Amino acid sequence: MVTRKSGLLSPKEARLPANRFGAQAVMPICLILALAGAANPSGFPPAVAQEAKSLGLLKKIHAEVKEMGPYPGEDFIRKEFFIGSDDDDDTYKDNHVAILIQAVPPGEKMKIQVTYMEPSEGNPLVKIARRTKTITCLLEGDQVSLLTSEYEEKELARTSGEILQAVLGKKKLLREVGIKSFLSLPG
Repeated sequence: MVTRKSGLLSPKEARLPANRFGAQAVMPICLILALAGAANPSGFPPAVAQEAKSLGLLKKIHAEVKEMGPYPGEDFIRKEFFIGSDDDDDTYKDNHVAILIQAVPPGEKMKIQVTYMEPSEGNPLVKIARRTKTITCLLEGDQVSLLTSEYEEKELARTSGEILQAVLGKKKLLREVGIKSFLSLPG
């Protein structure tokens, strides 16, 4: 039973109000409203939620690449990866990623360059660069600010996720084969 100030409502009075569309229209509307909330659980507008996701991924990429450390004799960090399938063979991967991290007071500047390559006509194993896109961000403590990006917001989040997977995959491979000279990682 449903209560009201003057007492209890009868089951007939407690029904949803009738309208010209009938009760059948109420359920789909409730379902649509519930799904709209589930699609964006953060409650932020989609563009803001997408940017926060991208910045979080860039922060993780920075942490993972920084952990790998610089090459001997360099005072900056420079690493290269390939985006593609999860296998160890980079031969058939078409997207090359170069990441540079440099100390720029008061924080660190990270530049990511993604080169999209296509097989050459003569030899499909030879890849030719077709276009390049860059992402530049500044990291100060826990704060990440996007300085420049040639990606749309949705594409930035997707590509950042792919880059993070490539970084994690290469770190795993380097651990497995025992190459620790380029990794300042615990065994």
